[in-house]
Amino acid sequence: MNLDIWDKVFQDQDWGRYPAESLIRFTAKNFYQKDRRKINILEVGCGPGPNVRYFAKEGFNAYGIDMSSIAIDKGKRIMEDEGLSAELLVGNIEKMPYSDSFFDGVIDNECLYCNSLENTKKILGEIKRVMKTEGLFYSRTFTNDMYTGRTQTKISDFEYNEISDGPFANKGYTRLIGGDGIKKLYGQFFHIVSIDRLISTINNEEIVISEWIIICQKPA
Repeated sequence: MNLDIWDKVFQDQDWGRYPAESLIRFTAKNFYQKDRRKINILEVGCGPGPNVRYFAKEGFNAYGIDMSSIAIDKGKRIMEDEGLSAELLVGNIEKMPYSDSFFDGVIDNECLYCNSLENTKKILGEIKRVMKTEGLFYSRTFTNDMYTGRTQTKISDFEYNEISDGPFANKGYTRLIGGDGIKKLYGQFFHIVSIDRLISTINNEEIVISEWIIICQKPA
């Protein structure tokens, strides 16, 4: 991940304050019927924290970590303005400052895709470490059918840089993944509960947005 690029993204763009429907469904299905005061949920690569804000509003113990101090400062201001309580930290998700087996749930909402395969393995190892046994991991990431611009620099079959237009424009390195890749990568660390796909279009169907929703569990 190129921190300078993402600092500029967070500086220039006003991000939404609401979670995706798939994340709400995941949270409602797995955590709504539990004592929310005892449920710890972390988002890795949280940006300015719209999902962390949602967890805090719903009464969970909400945590977020991101390398961008600009994003975290924005998130803290939003939390303060709305009277919400959450722990937002500037930090490296390859080596997180949390205790082993602390979180009931961990969220990756389009964070892992901007990390190399080797770095992603380190991150997944850290996520596993900080999760409780049988804790749940929600990962939303881009499929190999995703639009990658009219022009781009191709690093490998699923890795790109300098994408000219579309959702990845001006965001540096991008790593896509296929279904077999999910099983190989995520399966090294977790029991994969489900793999589903979200497909939508923008610009009158000119651009395809194709994402995986991956739910995993830390094995006992």
